[in-house]
Amino acid sequence: MREVYQALLSHWNVKGFRRSLIALSSRLHWHCHFIQKFESEAEMEFRPVNRAYEHLKYDNDPTKLDAWKRGNTGYPLVDACMRCLNATGYINFRMRAMLVSFLTHHLNIHWEHGVKHLARLFLDFEPGIHYPQFQMQAGVTGTNTIRIYNPTKQAIEHDPDGYFIHLWIPELASVPPPLLFEPWKLTGLEAQMYQLPEDSPYLNPVIDLDESSKSARERLWGFKRRLDVKQESKRILARHVRPD
Repeated sequence: MREVYQALLSHWNVKGFRRSLIALSSRLHWHCHFIQKFESEAEMEFRPVNRAYEHLKYDNDPTKLDAWKRGNTGYPLVDACMRCLNATGYINFRMRAMLVSFLTHHLNIHWEHGVKHLARLFLDFEPGIHYPQFQMQAGVTGTNTIRIYNPTKQAIEHDPDGYFIHLWIPELASVPPPLLFEPWKLTGLEAQMYQLPEDSPYLNPVIDLDESSKSARERLWGFKRRLDVKQESKRILARHVRPD
């Protein structure tokens, strides 16, 4: 890391690259920040950094967890990302965040059931980044904004032509956008035309997105307002962000 940073500084005054070098420098600083945070409180591998979240209840449905792991939830972008990850060991940051959000918020499954599973899959697994980031996306820090990603919205924004989804979900290869993003809305005739069997997860997704989103918002924002969460949040900020 030091050699990389020194090499970056040696090119700092090269014309035309300052903005890119500033961005890279920022990423390197954040990289070290999260590793240092993990080193100073390594128990976050096994428990939430905000201790109050040990009392947050989850459904932990094993059938839903298995569907998430295999990429068979019925939500095209979620499944495409997981199948890509299973095959290659890599997806970008936004898609990683969405997978964690979908697992912990929409499926209401405890973060510990996903954190080590993804660690085994990531080729670039770095504990100091993985565990703090996973807890941040799972909404159990008490100090970060709770992000509940809508996988349909993410698909429309990041895969508008459906190329990525078609690549990793061959059973949806004949379904065109925008139908591709919400295949459960297909009529019976359309499902037959696009060769989707009645028991396809894309006609019968594991959860109702609207209901799960509403439930997650109420559960997570309500819990974040608890006094013990706020007290723990102050401790976290004092230790990791604004130390004396």
